[in-house]
Amino acid sequence: MWGRSSGRLLLYAFKSTIRPSRSTHVAATDVRPKITLACVECKERNYITKKNRRNDPDRLEMKKHCPRCNAHTAHRETR
Repeated sequence: MWGRSSGRLLLYAFKSTIRPSRSTHVAATDVRPKITLACVECKERNYITKKNRRNDPDRLEMKKHCPRCNAHTAHRETR
């Protein structure tokens, strides 16, 4: 019975373990935190991105398209 290819029985043992969560750090000390970019002219928050705190310690400012102003305007990091 065990030697035939048509009638093999396969047994699997599953081990259930509870894994500890890997995210044990605080978001305030994160190297790449999520930031929100807001339009300088209309103050609408349009974009969410990440930045590296080591390379860019100051507030980030980029030119992005604002759908409310319908133009490319400066977007600054908000808190």
